[in-house]
Amino acid sequence: ALRARLFTTSVFALLAATADSQATRVIVLQASDSPRLTRTVGALQKHAGTPLEVVLLNRTTDAAWQSTIVTGERPAVIVALGPLASDFIVRTPQPAPVVHCLAGADALRAGYPSLPSEVPVDAQASWLRKLLPSARTVGLAFDPATNTRRAEAIAAALAAAGYKTVMAPVASPAAIPAALEQIASRADVLLALPDPMVYTGESARGILLQSFRRRTPVVGPNDAWVRMGALYALDWDYEEVGATCARLTRDVHSPR
Repeated sequence: ALRARLFTTSVFALLAATADSQATRVIVLQASDSPRLTRTVGALQKHAGTPLEVVLLNRTTDAAWQSTIVTGERPAVIVALGPLASDFIVRTPQPAPVVHCLAGADALRAGYPSLPSEVPVDAQASWLRKLLPSARTVGLAFDPATNTRRAEAIAAALAAAGYKTVMAPVASPAAIPAALEQIASRADVLLALPDPMVYTGESARGILLQSFRRRTPVVGPNDAWVRMGALYALDWDYEEVGATCARLTRDVHSPR
């Protein structure tokens, strides 16, 4: 298996900046305590230049969040960390500028200061050309109830890069084997987009076993899949993500 890492420096230039000497209140709404978000918030804290007040979205309520942001000093910046936190923040007006770190689709479409949660599709296409030069058709398995729009956007971007796609909606975990068989018979590679119903710890073994049997390589959603047998995965370097989000936070608080 070959693993490829995509560093944020290839997308965002890290600009050196001196943190304000005056203490400011920065609140981070962290979507969960997942490893990637935990690593990111640690790097964000290291590079922020001011203490961070971290609130876990999955351990709070709308009322508790509103109480947090109105109690005490007015926050200078709010950082929404993770797609779920980003989507939560977009839905309601906030009393301070917001940086969306590993942002959801709504924040990206609105043009807010942000770093995307997913590696851009043009980078995926570039690595496909390098590592699977004979591949022409890409399979996408996804939950149609939550991921149709994302899958269609990825398919459109892949088409622009010269690839055909096989769309395989998966309405329930029981439908995964049939979707994999459809992809194995028509596609050269399975590109695993983030989908909490299709790509889980429970489904990984079956998906990778099917990949081995049908000789259909899998591009994993993260590094963990590479360790289990995926050909490679493009993933952010979360130390770089935290540093970049710290820079965005400084820029929003003290615009040039």
